[in-house]
Amino acid sequence: MMSTWVPIPTRWIEDHGLKEFKWEDGGKGSSAAAALMCYMLIAHHTNNLGLARLTYGTITTVAGISRAKISAGLDILLEQDLVSKEADQSVFRLSKLNTTVRGWGMLPAKGLYTSFGRVAFFQRLHLRNRTELDALKLYLLFTARRDTDKNIINLSYDKICEYSGLSRRKIPDALTLLAVNGLIRTERQRSDINDYATSNSYRLSHIDGYRHAGTTGRAQMESGG
Repeated sequence: MMSTWVPIPTRWIEDHGLKEFKWEDGGKGSSAAAALMCYMLIAHHTNNLGLARLTYGTITTVAGISRAKISAGLDILLEQDLVSKEADQSVFRLSKLNTTVRGWGMLPAKGLYTSFGRVAFFQRLHLRNRTELDALKLYLLFTARRDTDKNIINLSYDKICEYSGLSRRKIPDALTLLAVNGLIRTERQRSDINDYATSNSYRLSHIDGYRHAGTTGRAQMESGG
């Protein structure tokens, strides 16, 4: 049975590795999006030995992407040293995953899947526009930068641009795509700029849903209690 969440290494994200996944002509942008989809699927199916057995047929069924895009996406992951292949060509390992030290995050898993074992969000992607790649990058960035104590992500647009390479004007579209598909929730909170300013914070769906502003004490603080 799949877990509520799975660990993924995040040092490469902190080191601005998401910038390597760019929307370019000639199909490279869609291949970059396919790579991040495959990366998440490998993480979801990694067993206690650190290995994930995924055939092209399985990935096609679960994610709804073609074998050609799977091949191109996996090539990118291998080139970036984000995954490695075992002797069995259908077995993969996430590179640099060590949950005994800092540098890993909790990627939502079970809640992303339908009762038929497919990732609903992936099935809705067509790999034809930049917003889809931006949304995948943003989702992994949120996984890496999530405050596990408060179950919240506080990232300004400037920081999102810095870590992911997203264009500032493209961020709202990526956020909307994640939100309408139920992957994130956006919350307004007070900013430290002045007493009247507000800023956005974000929460990943399908993980620690019981921990929110009310249960972490934020609601009480904001009400002056």
